[in-house]
Amino acid sequence: MKYLFLFVLLASCSETNDSYFPLDKIKSWSYKIEIKPEVEKKTIYKKVNLSLGKKLLEIDGKKSFIYPFLREDGSIFFYKKENNGIYRNGFAFAKDNKINPEKKKRVVLPLPYEKGKKWSVESKTFLILKRYPYYDYRATTNFKINYEIISTSEFVSTPLGKFNDCMLVRGEGKTKFIGDSEIGSIEINITSEEWYAKGIGLIKSNRIEETDSDLFGTTKMTQILENYKKK
Repeated sequence: MKYLFLFVLLASCSETNDSYFPLDKIKSWSYKIEIKPEVEKKTIYKKVNLSLGKKLLEIDGKKSFIYPFLREDGSIFFYKKENNGIYRNGFAFAKDNKINPEKKKRVVLPLPYEKGKKWSVESKTFLILKRYPYYDYRATTNFKINYEIISTSEFVSTPLGKFNDCMLVRGEGKTKFIGDSEIGSIEINITSEEWYAKGIGLIKSNRIEETDSDLFGTTKMTQILENYKKK
């Protein structure tokens, strides 16, 4: 039984469903998040993304079939599969009835999945944090991150087991943050690595936000899939 279980885990990345971002196969994804600031104690918490199923919704005056995903903070993000990729084209909060369209459709993953494929999206820093005696100071700023598919044959180990034939996506970006008179201008370099399993989606990611400031240092985040449920 032990070896049969291992075989199922290894095979799960190679099932006939070749989607690395399955919108209609998974009900929920549960992740463990670990954030390690250079200047503060590390933080560990859990995150759950819940698929609400395929819906016919109107976004920015156009009706189409959309896949809303509910996050643990009450926010909802709306995804759509098109011929050339998976896009995120809107967001809302569970307590509101209004869907806010993205200013520009955000590419999640391009199609087809090919090594060397490149794309860019707008993002923002969210890990850089300095704790002052009386308040937290977060250096949040917008920037462009450039992604590339590095491989579609990765071998990844998770608490759920080991997966092969996974896709590695790497992202890089840089920006500046202008703080107060004490902080001044801070340069931030961002690197990201994301691993996707066939038929499951994101199973692991690493993100580093590195500054040239001793006040903020370097912050690292690791996200790893602990459980998922199929529909």
